[in-house]
Amino acid sequence: MKRTKNYHDHRSSTHVDQRNYAAEAKMLLKEVSGNQLYALYEIVVNKLKRHQNETRQKELEAVKHAIETAPQIDISRLSKIVNGFRSEMAKGATPRDSNGKINHKKV
Repeated sequence: MKRTKNYHDHRSSTHVDQRNYAAEAKMLLKEVSGNQLYALYEIVVNKLKRHQNETRQKELEAVKHAIETAPQIDISRLSKIVNGFRSEMAKGATPRDSNGKINHKKV
């Protein structure tokens, strides 16, 4: 078999990423406060489940870490955003489940 040379074999460039993702994430969080942080965390967690390029992945991970280490954040609320409700009964619960009719004993 004859091996052909590819034009791109001899031309290579390496991209050196010198961005400080942690600092950029902290600057972003200065403008966001309160319940917006939890909404942003939910968006970031959902985006991290999908495939994206390497720089986008680093940006999302930096924002996630910055939110997790923020001083005013409730860690248990963040874990509920990530994990959701654990039990099957809690996942499928509706408001009418707790408002059922009670069958009293007839005399």
